[in-house]
Amino acid sequence: MGGGGDNSPAFSEPKFIDKLYEAGGPRARQAKDGSVILSVKIEGNQSVSENAILTVLQSREDRVFDHYTFNRDIAALYRTNLFKKIDSYFTEVEKGVHIKLVVVERPIVREVFFTGNKRAEDRALIKQAGLTKGDPLDPISINSAKSRLIEFYQDKGMNQVDIQVRSGLKPGERDVEFVISEGPVERLNDVKVLGNKVYSSDLLYAKLKNKGSRYGLTKYLFNIVSDNKIEDDRQLLMGYYRQLGYFDARVDFRKDYNEAGDFVDVTFIIFEGERYKVRSVSITGTKRYQPSELLPHMKSKEGAYFSLIDKSKDERFIYELYGVQGHYFCDVVGELVYQPGNQVDIIYNVGEGDIYRISDVRVHLEGDYTKERVVLQPLAGLRPGSILNSVKVEEGTRRLKASTLFNVDPSQGILPSLKVEPPDDLDSIDR
Repeated sequence: MGGGGDNSPAFSEPKFIDKLYEAGGPRARQAKDGSVILSVKIEGNQSVSENAILTVLQSREDRVFDHYTFNRDIAALYRTNLFKKIDSYFTEVEKGVHIKLVVVERPIVREVFFTGNKRAEDRALIKQAGLTKGDPLDPISINSAKSRLIEFYQDKGMNQVDIQVRSGLKPGERDVEFVISEGPVERLNDVKVLGNKVYSSDLLYAKLKNKGSRYGLTKYLFNIVSDNKIEDDRQLLMGYYRQLGYFDARVDFRKDYNEAGDFVDVTFIIFEGERYKVRSVSITGTKRYQPSELLPHMKSKEGAYFSLIDKSKDERFIYELYGVQGHYFCDVVGELVYQPGNQVDIIYNVGEGDIYRISDVRVHLEGDYTKERVVLQPLAGLRPGSILNSVKVEEGTRRLKASTLFNVDPSQGILPSLKVEPPDDLDSIDR
C-alpha cells in the first residue's frame, strides 16, 4: 500500500467552490477581481423573469467584480430551487467585464386547482397548502402540500378526508389539481378510559383536552374531534405514566362511530405495566464538590419509585448551586440507565464550566419615557465586576416582567428580557 507518510486521507470532500464550478460557477481566474461589471445578461429563462433573477444578484452593472460575491450569487440562485443548472460566461474587455448567465429552469407551478371542496374555500386551501403559482414544481413539494391539506381538514374534524393529486406529478404537467373528498365533520359523543388500575378514570379523564358531549349538553358545541388532538391526548397520558416511572406503559385509542359516521366514542386503552424503582443515584463531572457532598440533597433516592419531578428538581438544585457561584454556563443532564427487574440508574452528568464575572450591563429601551436607572433597580446585584449569578439573573427577569412600566404581550412575544452575551466560544443565551 502506498503512502506519503503524512497521514493525510486518500480522498477529501470537494470544497464548495469546486462543486460550484462543476455546476457552472466561475473559477477565480475566469474574471479579475476589481474589474467593473459592464453588463449582466440572462439567457435560457422562460418562466422566471430576468428582473427576478437580477434582484437576487449582488454582482450588478457598474459594480466592482469579485469572485467571492459572485459565487455567493450563484449559490443564492440555486437556493431558490428554480434552476437545475446555471452556466456562467465572462467576456473581459479593456473597460471591464461582461457577465452572461445561461440558466436551465426547473418546472414551476402554473396554477393550483381544488375540486370537491365544499367546507373550505380555495383561498384558505391555497394558504394551507403552501403551494402557489410560480413555485418550483416537484413531487416532494406537491406531496408536502397534500399532507398539510389533510392535517388542515383533520384539525376541523374531517378525519375521513381523502385527497388525491389529479395532475402535477407527471412529466410535462404544470397545473396542480387536488381532488378532495371531505367526509363528515366528526363530533365527540363520549370519551372513556379503560385498562387503568393504579390511577382512577376520573383522574385521567381530567387530564384530557378532548371531552365528551356532557350527556348531550354540548352535542354541537366545542366537541369537534380531530385525530391529531386525540393523538395529543394519547401522548399526554403516556407522558403522565412515564414521568411517574411507568416506563413500559402503553396507551392506544379506539374510535367507534354511529351509523351516520359523524359522532364518535373515543376509548383510551391503557396498559400500565410495572413502576420502576431507582437502583442507584450517582454524579459525575464535578470538581468543586465531591459527589458525597451533593447526594444527600438529592430528591431521587435509592430504592424509591422513580419520579421525573424529583429528577428535574435534582438537576435544578445542582445548576443553581453552581450558578450562584458564577458557573453561569454550567450544564446538568440526568441520564437514565435501565436495569433488569424494573429498575433504573440515574446519573447526573455535570459540566461545571468556568466562573464568570459581569463585564458590562447595557440597557436597551424603545421609547423615551423610562430612565435607565429605573430599569437597573430590579437588577440589584447585577453590576459590572460582580459574579454572574444565574439565580439573580432569573429573579431580575421576573421583576422586569412583573413591572407595569413595560409593554407586555406574551402572545406577540413582547416581553422585557435579559440577554447574557457569553464568551465567543459559547452560543448566546436569552433569559
